[in-house]
Amino acid sequence: MVALSFYFQVHQPYRLRAVRLDENGNGPSLFSDEKNRSVFHKVAQKCYWPMGKLLEHLLLKYPNDFKVSFSFSGTFLTQCAEYDPDLMGLYSFISRLPNAHIICETSHHSLAALKSPSEFASQVAAQMKTLKRLFGKTPRVFRNTELIYSDAIGSMVSDLGFEGCLLEGWDPWLPHGWNAHHLFHHPSRPNLKLLPKSYKLSDDMAFRFSDRNWASWPLTAETYIRWLESLLDGQHEFVGLFMDYETFGEHQWADSGIFHFFEDLVHRVISHPNLHFAGVEDALCMQARSAMAVPVPTSWADTERDLSAWLSNPLQEEALERVMSLESVVTRINEPEITEQWRKLQTSDHFYYMCIKYSHDGDVHKYFSPYDSPYDAYLDHRSAVEAFERLCQSRVKLLEAEKQAANTEQIANIIGSTEKPVQISLH
Repeated sequence: MVALSFYFQVHQPYRLRAVRLDENGNGPSLFSDEKNRSVFHKVAQKCYWPMGKLLEHLLLKYPNDFKVSFSFSGTFLTQCAEYDPDLMGLYSFISRLPNAHIICETSHHSLAALKSPSEFASQVAAQMKTLKRLFGKTPRVFRNTELIYSDAIGSMVSDLGFEGCLLEGWDPWLPHGWNAHHLFHHPSRPNLKLLPKSYKLSDDMAFRFSDRNWASWPLTAETYIRWLESLLDGQHEFVGLFMDYETFGEHQWADSGIFHFFEDLVHRVISHPNLHFAGVEDALCMQARSAMAVPVPTSWADTERDLSAWLSNPLQEEALERVMSLESVVTRINEPEITEQWRKLQTSDHFYYMCIKYSHDGDVHKYFSPYDSPYDAYLDHRSAVEAFERLCQSRVKLLEAEKQAANTEQIANIIGSTEKPVQISLH
């Protein structure tokens, strides 16, 4: 038997507005409600609603046989609740079903794991509270932003109490003699199971499905089942079909046949004697076959499967360092609205838009970016961060003034309490 595990990443960032150089952050939001609302409704119409209704139908029809796993970024959930409460209701219902598994991630889809263990832990804790509140579930499995993973990140994930973590099943890091269709474990934290993505089978659906130049176009569920049947040789146990949720209807449009393909595939798997669906928490019951060491960060982005999608040029590096350097001042201010703004500025998409690549990877970055160039993305982010810095400076001055006033009042009270009344003699 081979277990198939569908996992969907559901995420929308907060897009910046054009912030003027002289703004101090006290005025309008740094983020464009118009852009965010417009993009959200467009993607909701093409993906979130039709795929959500299809999954609802399949999950209810096959309560014991069909399973899926989701990770929802906190930025998606906030926008969903604000821009389309009915859609939020649909996903709340779906996510509470026993055959829908929920995976935790950072609240703001950030790169905090690379720069600040404390901020990483804070965002994970915030996300866990949100998922418990909205869906009544406490996830046991974690996935970091864009499947960014290393041994060091795995140690942090284990320390936070998770039993499993998703990662790219990238060949250079697979244990010798093993393929990506097994569970592994962290080299020094054997209690943390590693669930790899089957990148070829996942990307056949997520990236190549509607490519008319692809040798396997048009892809049918019957063909895909044959590919899966080729794995029934005793050397494959777990096939992680991990992809962006927007694969369905947004990246692969409805007229490509992607929705029909998915539904047909589900029916064929359920009726197959040697294939079955497993949620990520079901997979935790499977045996980890070997330690898997990942000494440097890997991801599921671009052909390199490394950090170059977000950190391959000086613009990206300077932008990330600048926003993360504000942690101490944000912590000192300790205002929820300030912390929220800072975390929205951390979202990985901002740095993805600044990537300077060519060929196929460059085309993918351009497709996702709302900017004409990576330099425009950098300048907009820098202007927003500078305005936020000025806002923080004003808050710190206010805190210092309040502290000084409190100290002055305290001193005055002490002096007043120690002064003795003057005794006047009338002799």
